[in-house]
Amino acid sequence: MTDSQQLRSLLGERLEIVQEIARLNARQLQNRQIFSGFELEVMLCERDLSQAGDMAAVADRLERARAQRDTAEARLAEDDSELMEWHRRLDAVDRRISAS
Repeated sequence: MTDSQQLRSLLGERLEIVQEIARLNARQLQNRQIFSGFELEVMLCERDLSQAGDMAAVADRLERARAQRDTAEARLAEDDSELMEWHRRLDAVDRRISAS
């Protein structure tokens, strides 16, 4: 493989990595919005618990909201982990490009 072919290959690989990072960033943004919605729901439930009303229904709603929030938080942690890995790959490709 010639130097120009190798560089083209590396640039193609870099483009694929950048596209994946963009996709993950969009997914992370969506998951942050979902998490924020569940966080708001938890706060509303906690507020409702402090007021008079059907405590059993509010407690059940709070439990569901917390579980959904925790699931969304786990997705955010997965997003962070995946993004770190893809950024590591991008750094490695950039080093290979600069060395060629």
